[in-house]
This record gives sequence, structure tokens and C-alpha cells, in this order.
Amino acid sequence: MPSPDFTAPAPEKRDLPADEAVPCRIWTRGPNGVAPALRKTTFEWRSDSAWADNLHPEDAGRVLARWERCSDAGLLRRCDYRIRDAGGGYRTIASRGIPVRDGAGRIVLWAGVDLDVTGRDEPCWQTKELCTLSAVARAIEGCADADVVFRETAALLPGGFRHPELVSVRIEPGTAVPEPGRIVAGIDAGERSPAYLVVECRKRPEGSDDPFVPQEHALVRAVAAMLGVAIAPAHTPAASTGHQYRLLFDQMPDAGLLLEILRDASENPAGFRIVWINRKAAESLGRPQEEVVGEDLPKAVPAIGTTALDLFYQVAATGRTVYREVSTPETGSFYELKVYRPQYDLLVVIAEDVTERRRAEEMLREQRIALDNRVRELATLYAVSGVIERPGNSVEEVLRDVAVILPAGWLHPEDAAARIVVDGREYRSAGFVESPWRQESPIVVQGRIAGRVEVCYRHPRPEDDGALFLVGERRLIDAVAGRLGRVIERMRANKDIGRSEEKYRLLFERMLESYTLYEVIRDDEGNPVDYRISELNEKAAEVFDRSREELVGQRLFDIFPAIREGARALYGEVAETGLPVQRRLQEPRTGRWYDLQIYRPRAGMLAVTGQEITEQKKAELALRKSEERFRGIFEQAGTGIALIDPDGRIMEANPALVRMFGYDEDELYRMRSYDLIYPPDREEAGSLHQETVLRKGIRREKRYLTKDGRIVWGRLTTSLLHDSGEGGLVIAMLEDITDWREMQNALGESEERFRQIAQRSFDMIYTCYHDRGITYISPAVARILGYTPDELIGRRCQDYVAPSSLPVWEEGREKIARGEPVEGLEVEFRRKDGSVAFLELNESPIVEEGLVVGVQIVGRDVSERVRYEDMRLQAFYQIEQNIEQFAVLADHIRLPLQVILGMADLADDEAMSEKIREQVDRINAIVRQLDEGWVESRDIREFLRRNELV
Repeated sequence: MPSPDFTAPAPEKRDLPADEAVPCRIWTRGPNGVAPALRKTTFEWRSDSAWADNLHPEDAGRVLARWERCSDAGLLRRCDYRIRDAGGGYRTIASRGIPVRDGAGRIVLWAGVDLDVTGRDEPCWQTKELCTLSAVARAIEGCADADVVFRETAALLPGGFRHPELVSVRIEPGTAVPEPGRIVAGIDAGERSPAYLVVECRKRPEGSDDPFVPQEHALVRAVAAMLGVAIAPAHTPAASTGHQYRLLFDQMPDAGLLLEILRDASENPAGFRIVWINRKAAESLGRPQEEVVGEDLPKAVPAIGTTALDLFYQVAATGRTVYREVSTPETGSFYELKVYRPQYDLLVVIAEDVTERRRAEEMLREQRIALDNRVRELATLYAVSGVIERPGNSVEEVLRDVAVILPAGWLHPEDAAARIVVDGREYRSAGFVESPWRQESPIVVQGRIAGRVEVCYRHPRPEDDGALFLVGERRLIDAVAGRLGRVIERMRANKDIGRSEEKYRLLFERMLESYTLYEVIRDDEGNPVDYRISELNEKAAEVFDRSREELVGQRLFDIFPAIREGARALYGEVAETGLPVQRRLQEPRTGRWYDLQIYRPRAGMLAVTGQEITEQKKAELALRKSEERFRGIFEQAGTGIALIDPDGRIMEANPALVRMFGYDEDELYRMRSYDLIYPPDREEAGSLHQETVLRKGIRREKRYLTKDGRIVWGRLTTSLLHDSGEGGLVIAMLEDITDWREMQNALGESEERFRQIAQRSFDMIYTCYHDRGITYISPAVARILGYTPDELIGRRCQDYVAPSSLPVWEEGREKIARGEPVEGLEVEFRRKDGSVAFLELNESPIVEEGLVVGVQIVGRDVSERVRYEDMRLQAFYQIEQNIEQFAVLADHIRLPLQVILGMADLADDEAMSEKIREQVDRINAIVRQLDEGWVESRDIREFLRRNELV
């Protein structure tokens, strides 16, 4: 026994697995596995002799056999059993034990943990006590040096305590006395000097209180017993020990080799020679044991690899036991090697063939990876669906959120990034960059490629089987692109319908079905109790038999109290879950039947569309009651009706159907329903009978071809009619909706004509929203301002207004904000070349849900008119200046002329005086002409002013 004091430093506080709520007992047993008495630490007292007698009869044979196998083979013991307690009831015990081996690899002790898991689903086996015992056992087995074993044990033991940071461990020679806050356990090392394992609490307890729990005392005693038997000298004769070891070695289930270590002059390992191999190794090599004894290892085992040999040299040189898994590439086999050095010149190799286990693990790993990929893809699709179905989302919000979600569906989401491009606008996830490692899928909207979905890796990735992306990822990106295309189509269609009030109202009023929009009324607990009518069409008003003005604002159950009980649950389910429901209901007041579609367009609202099917219901009831009544309805119905067998052949057709298609009855009876469908639509048509059976009736709109070649639109409604024949018949009701469809097409053509007019207009027409800027501008902008429409999309129109016109512009904005139109607003706009254009604007506010969200503007270029107006004003100004100058000039001339004329009268020379008078008369005539011109100019000016021309 060594004399130094092995003291462990204070361990760092760390989280160790523990389940202190589970009763725990620590035990030790001899190498033969004999069970000692169960302590009263956690269970009732049972003597060792009575342990087997108290096992549950169903568990006794299995538990004892398991003990025997583990003891013989030295395997880790795992066993669950039931045992009778002092009260006569049974407790469920979960036991785990580990073999403790000495430096030579011999089992010298068994140590383990028992847990009382009665009433628990799954016991926690990673307890701190079991972890500590296992770690100490490995330290004992891996080294024959007692000093090293003591040092490692002192470092490992605090991990088994509740508060390892407060525990210190040391091994003292001589004697040690237990006291409060200290656990002392003797290490029985046989002939060696006595020693004690001492565990102290760094925080001294007050009085006689013990800071340690019973299982911590048991843990110290168990570790002390493990140390004692591991370092004690063997008492059995060498020959007997060798014989037992050889017998155990030969009967091992794994291949074992005993090798002699060949050393060079420097005592370094230079090779290995076979001393003995066990039965399993001989079977693996296909050679008798005696034949390979004495051969060099590479010759006896040609398949041994470089990795295994390096491992043998390492253990031979250091003496440290090594566990490692190696492979044989030539055979594709895997072995788990356990190599240790029992003596200086001997090496023991235990090889367990784990090839099948590795293959199973690899297959399980591949399946788990495939499953993880599918789960990741499905989770991404689910998240995308959540974004798409979120109420109130715009197309831009959907595309932005989907771009953020998409990278999570790829194998390396931390390096993946996504970009969605639609109509030139981009929506990116964080960190997106242009990359050559990418894949994309087109977004098709209304038959044309409107954009694409891209997913890329920002850095090169190691490829699998030559493919950078998985097959499932290609399916995922195609599915997302296809879904986005359909969503964009739907959302744009909904947006167009919402902005085109006239078209919506026309369709709403003329639709053949009734439509009612309800506001959900809830009680104090939030449960739906009634439904207030918010909007309805004329067809629905006819059903209620009241005017629309009377119905709006009324409660449904006040109008129809008789349906309260039946409709409350049905309508309430849809209002709560949002899942649409289709029902056939009878209006109790009139007895009419309706086919209702009930759905929730948005939170707090409920919509009900209905088609009166009273005639159809009567036809069905009449068919079940008597053929005669059915025939009356069948013949007189205005809707086309046909009976169709499971093969799709027309068995009967009413006159309305005959008139619709123009065929004789005999001709129709030789045809199938498939033959009446417009040829390009036939590929999409499935079996009418199968679809009716699966969906319990179908309702759809299709194109059909008449005998004279006309294409008609029909609304088809089917139901299954059970009769005596096998499989039953399908009753199909076909309503001619050609006029209604033509009206829809006409509306579409009208919108297209309006767009073409706007595109060809001489004036500049554009739409500008507060949040998105300019969304549409006609091509005339290129002629007027020099910009192309694409350059202005998304920009604010105010950015192009000249500073001098900003006050006038802001005044127009204030009127638009109040919802008032603006007419004749003259504003200067900056052209692309820097010049200024005068535009006369007529503006109308765009109102959505009572709020002004934008403005629709028609601008006319009046630059030339403004320029001519400036020139005209300058001309009139010049005229006024001339008039004033004429008046001044006349006054300045008349006065000197009067003086000259007076001088002429006083002159003596009559001839000269006459000549002067003639010249004065000429000058006066000129002045009179100036006066006449001044008067005429003044009259013209006054005339222009009276007529607002100046």
C-alpha cells in the first residue's frame, strides 16, 4: 500500500445526470456474483438467503439465469425484476451492475446501483452514482499501478455526490477516524499496508448533523471495496489462476489472441508472435489453434490492417488498455478491439465482430436522414401554407415571408439563402448572394412565367453522389413555385375584384346563387350565439321574402327562430374552426330546399351561398316514391337531367337536355356523357360515376359541344341514385350558363379595351398609392417627360414636381386626402433632360374600405399653351406702352406747333408764313392720326379686357 496522501482538488461545479427522486441503493458483490442482503436504505430488509425466494414467480427464473450468464462472461448486468416487500406487495426494482477488473483484466468485484422504479414509466439510468462507479472501474481496469488508480479515483469520486464542489477526497495510510462531515471507509488490501478512503465536506456542519445522504456513505464504502480487491495480491495458486484464465479465454464469444511482444535492443516493441488463440479466433481464421501457435502475427492473420497493428504497438509500449473500432476494407468488416497488456511481454487482443451492427446502424442512419429530410420538407411546406392562408396577407407579404421561410427546408439551412423574383421585384432571405451553387424553379401565373424561386448555398458544399441538392429538395422548390403561382393568380384576381366595384356588383347581383354575409355575434364568453346580416344579393332577399333594406342589420335567428337549434351548432363550428361546410337544408317557413356552402371569409364574418335545389330534392323524393311522380318532374324540369349508368352511358334524358344538345333521344341513348364534353376538356374528365361515389356528388362547370357544333357552358350537379341494378345510377342535372359566362368574358374584354385605350392615350394616365408609389403609368409619359414607364414604377410622383409648383401640388394633396377630386391643377414637372413641362392635372382619390389609399391622375401637356399665353401677355403689355407713348408724343408736339403757328402770323413775309402754316397743318394731320390710333388701341384693349382675353 503506498504511503503518499492522494488528495483530490475541489472539482468544478458541473451538471451531472441524477434522479434523486428515485430511491437508490449501492451494492457490491464478489466475483462470483452472489447477491448480498438488500440494505434498508431504500427497501425493506431482506437477508441474502431470502432474496431469491422473494422474487416474483414470473421473474425469478429469468433474473437468476441472467445473473449466471453475466457472472460467467463478465458482461455488464442489466436486469429489471419485482420483489416482495415487508407488506407483502411487490416493488419494481431496476438494477445495473458493472464488473471491476484488476490491472491484469481479472474480475475481482461487482458493483452497481438498484433503483426502486415502482409506478415510473422509464427509470433514469444515467445516475451520478452509477456514472461514478463505472468511471472508477475503468480507471482500475486500465492501469495496474496502484498510485495511478488512487489518484484517478480521488479525482472521480466527488462526481457521485449531490454537491461535488463541496466535497474533498483523499486516501490516507495508517488510520482515520469518522466524525460529522467526514466519511471514512477502510481499503482492505490484504497483505499490503492498511489505508483509508476519506471524504470530507468542505463546509463543516454544525453540531452532529451529517451533510451526507445514506447512498453517499454507501458509495464511499463501495469504492473502497473496489480499490481493496483491485490492488490486493491474488491468493489462488498461479497454475489454478492460469487454468481458469485459459478456460475463460477459450470459451469467450469473441475472437481472442494472446500475443508475445517481441522487443528490440532498446526494449521497444518490434513485433508480435502468437502464443495462443481461442476457439472463436480459430473459427474465424479457418485453422486449428495449435497450427498458428508460434507464428508471427502478420503471417497468421494476413487480413490485419495497419491501424490495428499501430494500436497493438501503442498498448505494448505504454501498457494502457485501449478500446477502439477498426475496419477491414478488403472484406468490409468492422471489429471492436479491446487490447491490454497483462504482463510486460504479453498482449491480449479481444476482437468483437460488429459488422452487422454497423450495417444496421448505417441503414438506420440513412433512414433517419431520409426521414429528417422529409420532416424538414413537410415542415417547410406547412409553414409556407400557414403564410399563404394567413388572412389579410398581400402578395408582397406572402412572397417576402416565404423567402424567409424557404432556406429551412434544405439540408444545410445555416448556409442556404432564398430569393423570389416576380415581375421584376425581388424578395430575399437574410444573407442572400449570387452563387453558382443554386437551383431554381419558375413561377407560372396564368400560363406565363412571371418569376422564379431560387435557393442557393453561399459556400461550396461537399456533394453526395454527384448531386449538390437532394431529390426531395427539387420536389420542394417545384411545389413551392407551383403553389406561389396559384396563390398569385388567386390573390390578384381577388384584388382586381375588390377594386372593380362595378364589375363585382354586376356579378354579385346577377349570380344564380343566393349570397349572404353575416357578422358573428358572440356572448360574454366568446361563443357565437347569433349572426347579423351584413350584406346579401337579390337572390338571397327572395329567399328571405323581404327587401334588402329591411334585412341588412337584422339577426338570423330573429328572422328564422325555427332554425336556431339546428343552425347554431353548424354555423358555430364554421365560425370557430374556419373549415368550410356544405349542407343541404330546408327552410322551415316555405319548405324549400337549398344547397348551402358555409365558410368564413375572414375572422368574425360568415358567408353562406346557396342554390335552391327544391326541384332537385323533389325529383329525388319523387324517384324514391314512385316512377310516375319522378317522370313528371323529369319531363317538365327546365334544367337538363340525365340518368347515367356506371359505364358512363346515358340511360335517360329529359326534354330540356335534348333541346340543349339538339340530339334525338335515341341518339343520346347510344352516347356516353364523356362524348358530350368539349374535346379539349375531355382529358381532364374522369369517371363521372366514380367521382360521384367518392365525393357523394359533384358540382362543376364545363364546356360541352352540341350536335350543330356550338360550344355551350353548363353547370353540372350529380348525385347517386340507388336502384335495383348493381352499382346504382348517377342522376346528372345540367344547367345552361352560356349567357352568364359570356357576360364574364365581355367584362374581361371591356377591361382589356380600357387598358388599350389607356396605353394609347395622348394624355399621361397614372395610378399612385401612398405606400407603393406609382403602380401604373401610360406610355405617354415617355413623350411628355422623357421617362419610360419602368423608370417611374415604384417612385413618388412628388419627386418630379418643380419646386415652384410645390405649394399648388400640396394644396391638391390636401383635397385628395379629404376624398375630393381635383380639376385643372397646373403643375410644373421636371423632364428627364432637366427642362420643365407644364401639365394640367385632373385627379380622383382611390378609396378602399373608407380610406384614401392613392390617387388616379390624368395629365395633359399644356407647355405650348402656357408659352403662347406668356407671349400674348407680353404683346398686350407692349401695346399699352405704345399707347402711353403716343399720348405723350402728341402732347409734346401740339404745344410747339401752336407757338410756331403764332410766330408765322406775326411774320412780315407772307410767303414764308404760308409755307410755315402748310407744314404745321401737315404735322397736325399726323398728330390726329396718332390720336386716332391711340383711341383705336384703347378700344381694342378694353374689348379684350371685357372678354377676359387679357
